Amino acid sequence: MDGKFDKKRPMLFYQQFADIIREQINRGRYKPGEYIPSERQLSKDFKLNRMTVRKGMAMLIEEGLLQPFRGRGTFVTGYPAAKRAGGPPRPKDIGYVFIKDFNFPLSKNPYYTEILEGAEAEASKLDYKFFLMSVDYDESKLRDLASRIISDKIGGAVFVGRLDDKVEDIITSLAKRKIPVVVIDRYVPYSGVSAVLTDNAKGAYDAVNYLYSLGHREMGFITGPGSNQAVQERIDGLEKAVRELKLKVRDEFRAESDLHIHGGYLAMKKILGARKHPTAVFAINDESAIGAMRAIHEKGLKIPKDISLVGFDDIEWASHTMPALTTIKIYKKEIGAAAVKKLTEQIEDKAALPVKNVMPVKLILRESCANA
Repeated sequence: MDGKFDKKRPMLFYQQFADIIREQINRGRYKPGEYIPSERQLSKDFKLNRMTVRKGMAMLIEEGLLQPFRGRGTFVTGYPAAKRAGGPPRPKDIGYVFIKDFNFPLSKNPYYTEILEGAEAEASKLDYKFFLMSVDYDESKLRDLASRIISDKIGGAVFVGRLDDKVEDIITSLAKRKIPVVVIDRYVPYSGVSAVLTDNAKGAYDAVNYLYSLGHREMGFITGPGSNQAVQERIDGLEKAVRELKLKVRDEFRAESDLHIHGGYLAMKKILGARKHPTAVFAINDESAIGAMRAIHEKGLKIPKDISLVGFDDIEWASHTMPALTTIKIYKKEIGAAAVKKLTEQIEDKAALPVKNVMPVKLILRESCANA
């Protein structure tokens, strides 16, 4: 293994170790996008204890030369951390980073498409160049994304889509390097990251209470993956309403969707497979509700005569279903605009501290609900 440790040098061993790895990266031994050996292997190769290796790697992560990827290891970005103070201004280019959910393209996701429209319009208004970075949820592509942003070729980024713990690690690492980041629909617990959120819990709470006000006591629920923070907030809201209203929800009246139309269809078929059906169903999002409509129609039931239905999001399709879907409106274009506005403030360093902005929701009454 290259590199020797000098006990006479004033630097501690972990600092010397970091110097050696930094030099190896500069010489091309470890190239951008490649994984470096594991902490255990480096400890063995350099004859150092693992704590020393860990501290040295932490230095390089902080500098932006390395990036940890949860559950897989640490890879080389090849780029130093951004130096904002006294350096050149950031480019007036901002990215709309869409992490594909189950690799569904943006064109098939009306929710994020509307957010994109609002973000793009606000960027144009503020004289920023705006471009889409649509990324499959794939390890190598996520690594490439981090390297591209860290390279300082763009001024900052808005993140939307499938934002789980692995993506959150990348977002946090960018913020540590003073790269402006705004996240939509997920709160990242790091002081350098702004978030534009929706009052999801209140929206779900309001939906269940509305159905209750119509006399419905036998309710069904189509939920979604709890790993999605926005979905979990909606689940929390509906469960709060269930507790407060003292509703007894049958196990067979609960099913999970993948948040897409076919997932909603399958979830509703599962619910309708019970001996009796609920008189009302709240679906965690509009796409799931639209899929549920098909399953209800196939069963020979009518909406809202036999089953009332409420969705969430108020995507464009919701007003064109038969019957038109009652739903919880999210102000999607305004969310996109708010995210870009906050991002540009951070890019321009207008003493703008990262914030958490929670946007309101509204119950939209249409034709898919009736009295029990």
